[in-house]
Amino acid sequence: MEDFGLNDGAAGLPPPRRQRAAIVIIENGRLLLMRRVKPGKDYYALPGGNIKKNETPAMACVRETREETGLNVWLELGPLCVLESESRVEHVFVAREHRGMLRLGGPELAKLSPDNHYELAWLDAAELRRVKLRPKSLLPYCLSLLAGGAPLPA
Repeated sequence: MEDFGLNDGAAGLPPPRRQRAAIVIIENGRLLLMRRVKPGKDYYALPGGNIKKNETPAMACVRETREETGLNVWLELGPLCVLESESRVEHVFVAREHRGMLRLGGPELAKLSPDNHYELAWLDAAELRRVKLRPKSLLPYCLSLLAGGAPLPA
């Protein structure tokens, strides 16, 4: 079948947004985050990654969490929230339970270099307020969960 370029942005259609799944894991009043340090950037994000073809957001969340952190997770029913930006849709889930030995793995481990650093870190609410969290719109959800409250409505 011939491609007439209808999906390449040339016909005025925006390019498809990347789909990502991420996990909120809380243990002993602290949130598990992935710290990213590269030239000119230092920020934190929830563990997670791109959703593959034929994968649901929940399946991707479980797979990505295991790859990046070494942890097996069981998810709460449904996503905590779905955050949308111009370039990405992020499906955020909450771990009901997690098991395993925490360790950096997957592509993040393979891509470690002096100019490209990945680090798993547990932060409490006070620490979380002081760092740059991406996406920024996650902060109220994470703070609510850390405070032991119910998650905010999506």
